[in-house]
Amino acid sequence: MAGKVSAKADVYSDGNLLLEIFTGRKPTDEQFDGDFSLRQWVAETFPVAFPDVIDSHILNQSNTIPTERSAAMNELLVMIIEIGLSCSSVSPNERMDMKEVVVGLRRIRQKTRMIEG
Repeated sequence: MAGKVSAKADVYSDGNLLLEIFTGRKPTDEQFDGDFSLRQWVAETFPVAFPDVIDSHILNQSNTIPTERSAAMNELLVMIIEIGLSCSSVSPNERMDMKEVVVGLRRIRQKTRMIEG
């Protein structure tokens, strides 16, 4: 955010990208102006209203699969949003390490494969 290149800056960008992909919203959307950001919206909305955060196209796909698999997919979406929020923390010291991000995303991929059977 201060214009410095570092591994923590890359993690920040990756976190914002995850949030952008899975919410279907861009940080430049009109609702995000001034001090109100995509990350802040997700952080405030996510724990209370999970379906409001996730892109409706993703949720619609999740709703077409059997209930037990749908619940598992929603759990994976929660994990993805949590990684996105952690990576995009304002303070670089609060951000995940890239190795942790990779481990988390690999775990999600493995669980996705198990769900898909």
